[in-house]
Amino acid sequence: MLIKLLHWLRGYLLIRMKGQSPERFINLCSNRYIYLWDLKHKEGEYEFRIMLKDYLKLKPIAKKTGTIPFIKKRYGFPFLIHKYKKRKGYLAGILLFCTILYILSLYIWDISVLGGHSYTQEAMLKFLKNNRIYIGLQKKNIDCQEIEELIRGTYNDIGWVSAEIKGTRLIIKITETNMPAPAVTATKNCHIAASKDCIITHIITRTGTPKVKVGSVVKKGDILVSGVVDIIGDNDILLAKKPVIADADVIGKTFYDYKDKIPINYTQKLYTGRSKKGYLGSLLLKKFNLYKPRIPYAKYDIIVNEFMLHLSDNFYLPIGYSVIQYPEYEEIKKKYTKEEVTALANEKLKRFLEELKKKDVLIVENNVKIAIENNTCIASGKIIVQESVKEFKSIDDSEWRIIDTDESNGNDN
Repeated sequence: MLIKLLHWLRGYLLIRMKGQSPERFINLCSNRYIYLWDLKHKEGEYEFRIMLKDYLKLKPIAKKTGTIPFIKKRYGFPFLIHKYKKRKGYLAGILLFCTILYILSLYIWDISVLGGHSYTQEAMLKFLKNNRIYIGLQKKNIDCQEIEELIRGTYNDIGWVSAEIKGTRLIIKITETNMPAPAVTATKNCHIAASKDCIITHIITRTGTPKVKVGSVVKKGDILVSGVVDIIGDNDILLAKKPVIADADVIGKTFYDYKDKIPINYTQKLYTGRSKKGYLGSLLLKKFNLYKPRIPYAKYDIIVNEFMLHLSDNFYLPIGYSVIQYPEYEEIKKKYTKEEVTALANEKLKRFLEELKKKDVLIVENNVKIAIENNTCIASGKIIVQESVKEFKSIDDSEWRIIDTDESNGNDN
């Protein structure tokens, strides 16, 4: 593509050659480093393309070989200037258009997110904008690898990310997974504390000093495994205390309070089929009204479809328009039957329990009851579970440093 552009800027010719020794003509051109391309044999004659600057070099070669090269067609910028040299305004317009096009090519005018299901295009664009990646940003200020690391680090359920710039587009491809969130690990000396109120049902300590045992009742924040280890000498004498990174598996029995309300009476939208349309224009990210209809409906939705102009699949321009639809609807009062609302409440409870299981939570008892009171279906109760209940807590220096009081007083006696 770049070579074709250079040829066009410098100008080139389509030549048809007649004569008795075309092969010798071609060989002499090669020996004198005259570049010919698109060489074709047509109806006993040869056609080829040659740069404008090399055409005058053909005269001695043609005379020597008895061939006649004549110009069939001219291409390129020099011939365009010659053609329109008397129409300077037209030529200036072309140059201005090319300059504007080049400037626009330095920016990103479209961001596309492909492959997402849980994360919509709008949600991902908002996330990127909050991290200073937005439409209208210069391409030189965009680091694709940094974008990939940012998305992977923020969303644990996105397993693969690819970001690339094509033309004036930033294309982000994501693949979502059902992988669990990575376990949080400590990098500095610390205790393991209880993340919630619970009864300890399982504890295995690898590093540190356990402070509880199976059956212990603990409160949120209580230390379960201390990151301070006693160093004992002969006769059980405490020689020193050493801080470490506490490491243990701690499972506790705890509960979740579950409560959900579903009104039996609800309103359903019924679209009438009538609709109005309006139009917005956009230029350099600024929007303005082209046509806004008078809306005679009492109730209606607003649906916006945006379209950006583009010269190719990857060269988008900051020029576009939006079609705004206003479909009318009527509200119809409806009522769930007892069976329908109970099934709906059970389905929502089922989804809640499935989310807990995805987090490696073992459900021990489900004490949620569903009842209908005052035209409302109420699901409430406790869900007894067993789950990891540990979190890390920093160690204060005073917890492990043993201060020699005599030395601190400066008393040598």
